[in-house]
Amino acid sequence: MKTKKYKRFFKSLYDAGDISEELYNALIDKINAEGRMNKRVYEFFLAELERRALFDVDGTPFSTKNSAKTDGSFKYKSPRNPFWHLAHAFTSSVFKFLGWFASAFIFGIWRVPDRKKLKDVRACISVSNHVGYLDALLTRYAFGCRKQYIVVAPHNCKNNFGGAILKSATVIPLPINFHGAKAFSEMLTYVKLRDGALHFYPEKSMWVGYKKPRPLKDGPFHFADRLDIPIVPMLYVYKEPKGLRKLFHMPKMAIKIGDPLYADFTLPVADREMELKKRTEDAMKKLYEDFYGIPLSYSCGDLENVGAVKAETPKTTENK
Repeated sequence: MKTKKYKRFFKSLYDAGDISEELYNALIDKINAEGRMNKRVYEFFLAELERRALFDVDGTPFSTKNSAKTDGSFKYKSPRNPFWHLAHAFTSSVFKFLGWFASAFIFGIWRVPDRKKLKDVRACISVSNHVGYLDALLTRYAFGCRKQYIVVAPHNCKNNFGGAILKSATVIPLPINFHGAKAFSEMLTYVKLRDGALHFYPEKSMWVGYKKPRPLKDGPFHFADRLDIPIVPMLYVYKEPKGLRKLFHMPKMAIKIGDPLYADFTLPVADREMELKKRTEDAMKKLYEDFYGIPLSYSCGDLENVGAVKAETPKTTENK
């Protein structure tokens, strides 16, 4: 972890009003006391975000430089171009292999027993917690050889060669305005018609190594309802590493998959989207509790209304 980078990151969160001056000062004091940014400081940061119910706050620094401009001008697909199909077939196959390799050798996941729950599912939307830079590869592995597309923030898809590879490998950046939303929606419909799986990280931000599922955003449930496809809840969980993994500080993980959930079409649109979201959060909670054998609880208390309300007082102009 680069100390200067994280100090700039914490300052940007404070300047944006995402964290209080008190928390910002506590983080800087912690870095200074440790002598550098390290895992202990990062765990303190996530613990404080949980305690203050700041589940929307970004957990890692990122750059928006040269990011994809998903404002309607971004071209998600070129179905009439045979070279586009060839590039897609090649890169998606490479990423499936990387998903298997990373899951097995980096994260210690050799099997996904819950994959049998996807046997009779065609097009679907899967959702999971967002716990690391490589968890997209876990998602690839979870679905085996199925067609899969992963929805990401625009800053993850750059206007360069690497961004072009990710795009051809079925990475779909989120839209930034209404015009972009139309093209994004058309792309999701295209995936559904190909019986593909769409994966969302609806917690919004990545918290590296954080074990608990966080409140989910509405987007995936809106599209699941509109496209009439099921939601597949997933959870990446951590086991106690042993042997060489413990010696070399390598994680030992597992992929848990819940039963597919369908919207209740006896309810009005707004109600059924929220009801589907609630059932998904309950399913992820059950995956957590069944695996760890403990009740899911948060230091900020009950999460019933968290997600719409922050526990901290917004920063005023006088604080700047």
